[in-house]
Amino acid sequence: MAGLKEEWSAGTAEDLVKDVQDLGVSIRSRTVTDYVEAGLLAPPLYRKSTQRGSDRRVFPPEQRQLFYELTRAKLRSPLPRVPHRTMIPVVLLMWCTDDTVVSDAQARRALRTYARNAGISSAGRRRTTAAKVVEQFAHPLATPRQRRAAHAWIRDGEVTRKPNWDAVADALSAVASPWRARGLPEIVRGFGPPDAPVTTDHVVAMWELDWQVTQKLAVEEVSEAVLRRAREEHRDTWRNYQTVRSDWASRAGTMASLFDLPDDQEQAARQRVNGFVTLLGDTLGLARPTFDRARTRASMRRR
Repeated sequence: MAGLKEEWSAGTAEDLVKDVQDLGVSIRSRTVTDYVEAGLLAPPLYRKSTQRGSDRRVFPPEQRQLFYELTRAKLRSPLPRVPHRTMIPVVLLMWCTDDTVVSDAQARRALRTYARNAGISSAGRRRTTAAKVVEQFAHPLATPRQRRAAHAWIRDGEVTRKPNWDAVADALSAVASPWRARGLPEIVRGFGPPDAPVTTDHVVAMWELDWQVTQKLAVEEVSEAVLRRAREEHRDTWRNYQTVRSDWASRAGTMASLFDLPDDQEQAARQRVNGFVTLLGDTLGLARPTFDRARTRASMRRR
């Protein structure tokens, strides 16, 4: 969001509605309330009146401008209707990178909305996602049956939102090491850049970690203090990641797309927020037991 302009001042919900009328947008005050509930805006501030009671609550200048800029962003979208949840990553990106506009309390509510909508997609997109994942890991000798099994377990996890991690990991390892089906021992393959290789078990562990974090965020189980601590760690790791991103991409082979920096602002915001959620899993102490389970899973297959 651009720097705060002098003409922006505190305003009521009705003022926010009037602001966007200049953009040709006609909305009701109820939309502002919906934004607050979703975490796109912080709750308006209480004002003590000189009379008995209080005056109407007002939004600070930063939040008033935020509402205006979010409305402009919706107008730039090619979609006829832009759900509130699709704008959440933009607000969370602002919180990740700046301390002056989005409060911790607002970010916590926005993360709740983000988590409750994680994994929601159309049947066509689920099929496309599953196919892309399987092709990234599949060995040329992987059979159609092995590929179909991996597709099915990934799609089932997205549909039910309760993935069977052991089954997903086993199915992906089967397409990566297809000779297992003939009774031969598994050869664990590393993917990505040589100095940061990942295995199918590592990838599934990352998915499981993110799933655990979103379960907690969906019920606002993570305190603001923990979110702040994770944000500071994320800022450091993100800066370090930018210094190696292009080098890793150049040496990642078929996994190079994982290190792409999206041109689209909304997709770039989503990538940054996904990175924060993963790091939050480590802050919450969920990472170590999750990766321990992944290692146990892998060792059991090789017995």
